[in-house]
Amino acid sequence: MIFSAHFRSFVRKHWLAVGCFVLFSLAALWFAFVFISDFLYFNDPRNQDAQLKGWMTPRYVVLTYDLPRPLVADILGLTSMDQRGMPMRDIAAEMGVTLEELTEIVRAAAADHRANSQ
Repeated sequence: MIFSAHFRSFVRKHWLAVGCFVLFSLAALWFAFVFISDFLYFNDPRNQDAQLKGWMTPRYVVLTYDLPRPLVADILGLTSMDQRGMPMRDIAAEMGVTLEELTEIVRAAAADHRANSQ
């Protein structure tokens, strides 16, 4: 057997602690996977300064354009925390522009931010 009788006895006596340890370990692995996959995805040049799509959110814009959240909120005209999960198609409609025009607005603001921060 892989597990000795001592180990099985320990698990039976401390099942709650072992269960919590396993659960927290799985959660840590999940968050590590998400962090690493986001890091790799958003540092790939093909995914930087992407054309805005209707499903994208302000968080996606922050990550793909590497801009501060307050700047993105100002660019998109977001005034409350409730709007931070809105898709770009709804934000463009509220602003009265197309997604292509909104992409150009965001790209111009990103270029200006990068020029001023150097």
